[in-house]
Amino acid sequence: MKLPTRNSTQLNSTTNTIAVVCGADDNYAMPLAVMACSILANLDSSQTLLLFVIDGGIEERNKQKILKSLDPDRCVVEWLKPSHDLLGNVKLIGYFSIAAYYRLLIPELLPQSFKKVIYLDCDLIVNADLKRLWNLDVQENYLLAAVDTFFPSITSGILNSKTLGIPSTYKYFNSGVLVLNLEKWRADRVGERTIQYINKHPEYIRFPDQDGLNIMLAGQWGELDLRWNQTPAIYYCSSWSDSPFDQATYNNAINDPWIIHFASKFKPWNTYKLKKEHKELFYRYLDMTAWKGWRFTFLQSVYKKLWRILSNSEKR
Repeated sequence: MKLPTRNSTQLNSTTNTIAVVCGADDNYAMPLAVMACSILANLDSSQTLLLFVIDGGIEERNKQKILKSLDPDRCVVEWLKPSHDLLGNVKLIGYFSIAAYYRLLIPELLPQSFKKVIYLDCDLIVNADLKRLWNLDVQENYLLAAVDTFFPSITSGILNSKTLGIPSTYKYFNSGVLVLNLEKWRADRVGERTIQYINKHPEYIRFPDQDGLNIMLAGQWGELDLRWNQTPAIYYCSSWSDSPFDQATYNNAINDPWIIHFASKFKPWNTYKLKKEHKELFYRYLDMTAWKGWRFTFLQSVYKKLWRILSNSEKR
């Protein structure tokens, strides 16, 4: 039986709703659908997923494919249109697009009645029940996040941490998986202050929103189990003793990741350079979407290489 149309306000008042927000442009329409399907495939059947999508220019045909991929009885999608005015003419850094800054707008874009939300990047797959992440107590922290495997300490992650006076004992988090305390963000204008810092000190920024948030919230966030955000950098370590983590944390992240985050330039949809089991898992979830059967092929890799060569020659 079809459920009646539901909106975010109605769902927010229920105890069996998990609110997730992500942001994407048209290039990430398919990965977004895969990510959402991976949530539903592992979510307790009693739960409803309320998915907010910050729309950075997703074409209508791809919006329809995303909606077709998701069971309307278990998932409600709300499209959010970001106002670039809220970004305050933020300076784009490196290869990052404007979409990288969307998570800074979440407290303003979501209805004020929402006190908490999970933020997820679109280049990841969820392989555990997200209800467990949702049920964690944010307490008085601004957010919950996992330590960044490549830059685990604030001194390795923030170029000018000493100048800023941030204690060297503080950790540096990856911003791809976050549980946000929206009330504290709104009260202390976290997004606005982060944008102001990025604009004022672009020379010290490598990963725009991530660096900015680590500076603004240094020592004021709660640490998630590393299994909630396993990134490729964990495989750069030959063993736990070569990693910044204890043996149990390292082994759990390697052997039982709850979220696999493709946090590098190598994605399942643009390269063969991935662990076989991760690629197969991504395609398993992809085949639950309206993109079922799509695969990254040798011809696509050749086309991609030729396109890159031609693009570079035109810039000369």
